[in-house]
Amino acid sequence: MGAASSDESTGNDHHVELLSTMLMRSGKTPIHRYKHGFSGFATHLSEDEARLMAEQPGVVSVFPDLMLPLHTTRSWDFLVQESYQRDSTYFTEINSQPELDGAVGDTIIGFIDSGIWPEAESFNDKHMRPVPDRWKGTCMRGKKTEPDAFRCNRKLIGARYYNSSFLLDPDYETPRDFLGHGTHVASIAAGRIISDTSYYGLAGGIMRGGSPTSRIAMYRACSLLGCRSSSILAAFDDAIADGVDVISISMGLFIDNLLEDPLSIGSFHAVERGITVVSSAGNLGPSSQSVVNAAPWMITVGASTIDRGFESNIILGGLDDIRMIKGAGINIANIDRTQSYPIIHARSAKTIGANEDSARNCAGNTMNRTIVEGKIVVCDNDYGNQAIQWKSEEVKSLGGTGVIVIDDKSMDLSYIDPSFLVTIVKQVEGLEIMSYINSTREPIAMFMPTRSRTGHELAPSIPSFSSRGPYMLTKSILKPDIVAPGVNILASWVIGDLNAAPQGKEPPLVNIESGTSMSCPHVSGIAARLKSENPSWSPAAIRSAIMTTGKNSVKDYRIIITLCINTISVSAAVQMTNTGSHITTETGDKATPYDFGAGQVTIFGPSSPGLVYETSQTDYLNFLCYISFTSDQIRRISNRIPQGFACPEQSNKGDISNINYPSISVSNFNVEETRRVTRTVTNVGSRFTGEEDTVYNVTIDAPKGLRVRVIPRSLHFKKIGDKLSYQVIFSSSTSTLQEDAFGSITWSNEMYRVRSPFVVTSKADI
Repeated sequence: MGAASSDESTGNDHHVELLSTMLMRSGKTPIHRYKHGFSGFATHLSEDEARLMAEQPGVVSVFPDLMLPLHTTRSWDFLVQESYQRDSTYFTEINSQPELDGAVGDTIIGFIDSGIWPEAESFNDKHMRPVPDRWKGTCMRGKKTEPDAFRCNRKLIGARYYNSSFLLDPDYETPRDFLGHGTHVASIAAGRIISDTSYYGLAGGIMRGGSPTSRIAMYRACSLLGCRSSSILAAFDDAIADGVDVISISMGLFIDNLLEDPLSIGSFHAVERGITVVSSAGNLGPSSQSVVNAAPWMITVGASTIDRGFESNIILGGLDDIRMIKGAGINIANIDRTQSYPIIHARSAKTIGANEDSARNCAGNTMNRTIVEGKIVVCDNDYGNQAIQWKSEEVKSLGGTGVIVIDDKSMDLSYIDPSFLVTIVKQVEGLEIMSYINSTREPIAMFMPTRSRTGHELAPSIPSFSSRGPYMLTKSILKPDIVAPGVNILASWVIGDLNAAPQGKEPPLVNIESGTSMSCPHVSGIAARLKSENPSWSPAAIRSAIMTTGKNSVKDYRIIITLCINTISVSAAVQMTNTGSHITTETGDKATPYDFGAGQVTIFGPSSPGLVYETSQTDYLNFLCYISFTSDQIRRISNRIPQGFACPEQSNKGDISNINYPSISVSNFNVEETRRVTRTVTNVGSRFTGEEDTVYNVTIDAPKGLRVRVIPRSLHFKKIGDKLSYQVIFSSSTSTLQEDAFGSITWSNEMYRVRSPFVVTSKADI
């Protein structure tokens, strides 16, 4: 029912009146009432009742209670290193540690997720200051599963849970996490610093969140079956009233109507009230137009890799002819370093009548137990990351000793059972293994123990699961906004989880997970740090600072160190890895802004972005106009409409290019015409030194066949807070634009580089 009234009293009387008028005979009542950030309710309705409800005055939308899926240490060290030029003599632990780990304020991050395990060491409140007075939330103990055992503290300051009345949901009433997902993401964003952490001896080191001093509020809206829309909206409503600074949501659903998307609805009202909302881009990659949570008021985060690898190598042959094959895996199984086993390709174990392609992929019911038993089986993989676990289970069930999977694309090892021997090798190594098998009468092989290594892996790159742009709703906005580590991330887990324990091992205190679920809290932690450093910054300014300082090039970084105040400012140019090569996708192809948005998030750059793009409330309202909302609908959705606002006449989705966003996307580009877009930047300088009077000059990186002009080419700011506008004019130097064109516009002075990526496409919105 749109916006809540200014006194936040909307809802109860009006909702009950509306319900009782229509549903008096059925005796139905609301399950949830929303009244803080927005007005509405959830209740059980038949399809006819829902249609009738949608026709009532004041009702913005009626939609089904959908179930949304969750998008499921070294990462922070990697981001610190990638904030510096790798050969810089300035990079030391002394430089980085205080900036990352020091007290940065009392920001509150709200997580809408599967709950939290309060006893995890990441949520210890030792030496933390009292809970901020502005916190208005509560700590719900729950009614089941030993409610007295769930306690909040000065770190975990709030916890709520939302149970649906549907019998499909598990019947537990507690904020406690039984999935591990909420505990994992909360510790990534805001976990305390924990020394000497590892996953059964692997990935050892210091584990910490991005904002270790931030407070945590958990809103458990998810169960074993997923996250209900009605519970998500209730969590948003409470989080707005409780006083959180950042909301982190690692879930989503592919929905092409914003009025049926609880995340778009809830986040719109949160951002209206100054709350930054960070969301995961989805795990539907590598398909084009698979990005979700792409409304312009949200920060949308894709996944990238880090430079830590888990080596699980293979030794082929006997004593007279030994060769080592490089592989990747997380094998916790007890390995006899002296024991070799016969090795076969799965095709040679095919059962009579089985499909050969299915057999070589180690599919179920396609291999002969007698042939597989006691052997290492080599499997092809045509089906993606999750299929590797299915292969492992099939070979294990047939008595096999281990699995070698030939796959160039898989980077995610978290799907695989670490208690059974599984190694993934690239195609080149796979050919070497097959040559050995085919040329040897009795081929044998041996698994080497897994070891974790850092620094040698090419990173960042974009994993196959990370959802890609452009946005299905409109190509006139570039999404995702940014990428962050999301592959094989180690973080806290529920204590005593037997399901997470490899066979023969004690339950882990930490776990390794992959997904944009893990990328999202990396950015949430950085957003919380920015809010504590710059309390007056809007959600749009925070997003802009993160995007325009995205990690781009090791070759063009400028490091400014001011020793007396221990500050570091980082600037960037084009998307590059830690080796200076361009960021690639899982296939090795050159990645584009559709894959990584503005680039890899950095740690220190956002603290001093120089300039920011303030996307205003009017921009968001115009966005709704451009996607066919009427002025009357928008007035019901928002009660913070500027005086005299009305939808522009004869507007369309192409006009979205002109909202003041940190990136630029132009769709339906006609090479015979020119297209102009306008942007406005605000001078914020440095939070330490300031830039009272400064001139920024523009540089343009344009692809062949596209002419790009910027007017003016210099911006002279006289003081902090000054706003200046510029135009970007796109035209073509060829008769056709064959492919989507990518480039960037960078404003720089002597200290900062403020980069905005752009994409121009001839494709139109559907």
